[in-house]
Amino acid sequence: MNEIIEKAKDLEELSRFLSKLNKQKKSHIGYCGEKIEDIYQTLKEDFVCDDGYITFLVARSSLGEIVAAIGVDIDETSAEVWGPFNQTFSDKLQHQLWEQLRNENPSVETFYFFINKENTGQQLFMNELKAQKSGEHLILEIKEQNFERVRKIKSTSFIQHDFQAFEKLHNIVFPHTYYDAKTITERLSNECILKVLKTEANELQGYAYFEIDTEMAEASLEFIAISPNAQNQGLGTMLLKEVLTEMFSDSQIKEIKLCVDNSNSQANHVYMKAGFQPKNILISYHLKQ
Repeated sequence: MNEIIEKAKDLEELSRFLSKLNKQKKSHIGYCGEKIEDIYQTLKEDFVCDDGYITFLVARSSLGEIVAAIGVDIDETSAEVWGPFNQTFSDKLQHQLWEQLRNENPSVETFYFFINKENTGQQLFMNELKAQKSGEHLILEIKEQNFERVRKIKSTSFIQHDFQAFEKLHNIVFPHTYYDAKTITERLSNECILKVLKTEANELQGYAYFEIDTEMAEASLEFIAISPNAQNQGLGTMLLKEVLTEMFSDSQIKEIKLCVDNSNSQANHVYMKAGFQPKNILISYHLKQ
């Protein structure tokens, strides 16, 4: 079979192909979703340049069907790689796609990959590229229909008086994370919510920050933490259930996914107790040009 590599032009066709392959663990890529409509929306928002150029390559068979694809979501000098997706299992084709993608995006200095642990073909490809493994992550999922909401809520909305204690705890638990305490509080709105848990003496015991995207019908728990001197009291599970109750109060939210460190068994136990179920294990890699 002689495949032809070209720039992607039809987002709907590409979305259908990616959805088909990403529903299978053996070809699953963590950055990409599984629903055609969600993939299409992300491609439209993050992979189409101002001039209309789509940062995705596809390989077509002699019959004109897409048989492989790879794309990049570029943020200045780094990029998240969607793929390679390859239903031919041709190692040569993967390398051809990769080399062309890399040559067409010379400004990218670091590529990031997120590959299902059962996707052994792409793990082998990472070894061939000499990409560096950076972690193993557990994807957890909870569905609204399987969650029992709590009736009594003890956590309260963040107020400015809480900032100093919140910032201190956030820096302890998440010292090098993507949102610092100031950024979180500046983002607060009806869709970006920070809940805090305090003692009767008004001392901070924990907090949870989550975001709800009503347009995409998605919710994400970004941060949750319990103060070291308040742990092992069931407060983490309680706060998590309260936050999930609030997230599911939006009728559009039917399921919530979390990506956590697979080695953090203590924290993951809290998520399981709250009703989360394991869905996938993903391995992260990075590769510098």
